[in-house]
Amino acid sequence: MSLLTATAMAFREQGRRPLVPILLIVIPAFIVSWSVATTQAKPHRILLPGGDWVTTTMKDLHGPEMAKFSVAVVSALVGTFVMRAALQGDRRLVAAGLRARDAIAARLAVLAAAVAIAVAVSALATSLNFSPVSWAPVIPALLLVGLTYGAIGALAGALLDKLAATYLILFLLLTDLSLVQTPMFHAEPLAYAWLLPGYGPTRLMLDGAFSGGFDAAGPLALALTWLASLSIALCVALRRAVAPRA
Repeated sequence: MSLLTATAMAFREQGRRPLVPILLIVIPAFIVSWSVATTQAKPHRILLPGGDWVTTTMKDLHGPEMAKFSVAVVSALVGTFVMRAALQGDRRLVAAGLRARDAIAARLAVLAAAVAIAVAVSALATSLNFSPVSWAPVIPALLLVGLTYGAIGALAGALLDKLAATYLILFLLLTDLSLVQTPMFHAEPLAYAWLLPGYGPTRLMLDGAFSGGFDAAGPLALALTWLASLSIALCVALRRAVAPRA
């Protein structure tokens, strides 16, 4: 069996799950649209990555913030459930002769496609109510947070049972993105915010949304470091997980 065949089978398997399109399309669109519609346009000052303070409104801020959160939640859940559901089948395919790296690449392709769909839907829903200064940093920021939390979800799904993995990613999502990183609660980042994976994508997104220049090189490098580290850890964990058991 080739990589192309394994990838096609992986996509076909997810296509038979009715919950997947709901998770990828309906939930991000609803969360972003509903959050913006119910938020009042109160003035709010935030610190941008370049050191400048900008005055915006809670309504304008809520759009990109909820887009980021929606992408992260959907990507983490898809990563967890796709990996949990696929491990036993992939183990059988590897035992039948499929290379482990091809089995892993097929599942990662599914996860990357899911992240891309969630980003597209969330960005479209955001654009209906808010126009960032530049989409160029905003879209990569959404992709980075989606791929990062997708990798975290997949890693949790490969190492833990479904319930424990779900609790873990929800705790991390709420702590990182909903409490520590959000500029709606903190006008400037907390001293320890950079230690968490959501810091880089959040600062990059705010830079694109409200700044005319680009001052987020440091946060971008940190976000890429998180993604690279998690990707390596995920590949190692999946290679062990799909190895045929005696």
